[in-house]
Amino acid sequence: MSAPPEEPPGKRSHQGLRRAFLVAVHLYIVFHLLAWYVFDWDIWGKTAMVGVLSLAAGRINAAAVMVAVLLLSIFLYGRFFCGWFCHLRGAIELADWVMRRLGLKGYARLRDRNQLLNTRYRWHFRGVAMLILLTPVMAWWLAGKAHLDLDPEAMRPLADLPGYNNQLFAESAPVNFEMGFNVPDLLIGLGATLFILFVIAFVLNYFYGQGAFCRILCPYAVLFSGLMNLSPLQKKITRVGDCTGCRKCSSNCPQGIDVSREIHHYDGKVTNRECIKCYRCVDTCSHNVLADRRGPAVAQLTPRKEYDRVPWLSPTRNLQVIEPIARGYDAASIVAAVIAGAITSVFGGFWFYVGAIFGFIGCRQLLIYVLGPDSQSRHQRRRGAAADGVDSSPPA
Repeated sequence: MSAPPEEPPGKRSHQGLRRAFLVAVHLYIVFHLLAWYVFDWDIWGKTAMVGVLSLAAGRINAAAVMVAVLLLSIFLYGRFFCGWFCHLRGAIELADWVMRRLGLKGYARLRDRNQLLNTRYRWHFRGVAMLILLTPVMAWWLAGKAHLDLDPEAMRPLADLPGYNNQLFAESAPVNFEMGFNVPDLLIGLGATLFILFVIAFVLNYFYGQGAFCRILCPYAVLFSGLMNLSPLQKKITRVGDCTGCRKCSSNCPQGIDVSREIHHYDGKVTNRECIKCYRCVDTCSHNVLADRRGPAVAQLTPRKEYDRVPWLSPTRNLQVIEPIARGYDAASIVAAVIAGAITSVFGGFWFYVGAIFGFIGCRQLLIYVLGPDSQSRHQRRRGAAADGVDSSPPA
């Protein structure tokens, strides 16, 4: 069983408060669904995706205002929403906790060293995912249906959860099932929703390390990251004391950011667009060197330890490890994932993730298998070496 991140004794941690916020978000979602399905209050919209859809179509409603506030908050606080309010982040961290408690060896092998496997084409993957999910919006624009309008009524969700419009799947699905407000149908809808979350949180985490969905597939990362570092008022993780170079901050970052390198090379600031303000780096720093601030960083007065690349395997600014698989196979897995996701998305927007994840993992595992026993063994040895802290990634 892997140990939780180290926190200096007597130091107040942000993690308990952050988990409380993530729980509160899920309680709000329950209220949100009850308000729609039981009390017929449709002012919010059934999913947060309605806000993105509304903004893109020029409709101003409560969901659109919520998303607009979220986007504007990035100019002041960075991707704070991702670490503190995203419901999928809550599910992903719950999956991490459960798998660590179960002591799953395959997961523990990566988790113990915080090894975060990834693909070279993660930004392409996330970008295409965003385009697929926004396809209905683009269709509206082409049809001339998009216009600026103050419309308090919620629009049809872009990502249909099971139960929308009293059907298990989206209207575009080749098969469907009528659902009523009764216990059996509610259990079916809940089961389908939990299955989607299981694939997003557990399956992807197991193969690629904690928070894999956020690092590999989340389409909103494309939108949010594009707004990072544009405002001089944006708060960033900042050096506020002399750094010893112990690199506990880097070892505990769930996004795979080499925090120690960031504050050394970028004027004492973490400028990496993957930062979700979870404050793991702040909480694990034994010398209280890090804080979330807008002002300039404190100058480094004493020499740090010589930079040791191991176990920071990637030569880039990001600590994430590119899974040792040939570039052609890597690209093929992205194509397979996009095709599979596009097919399953006809059942509803969230079903895109199910197809994409199984397509991504399945294609990679199949390609490794068909290379033959020797190639498969080499791949497994290289993957094991990565988890053991040996640089087995291809040259940049």
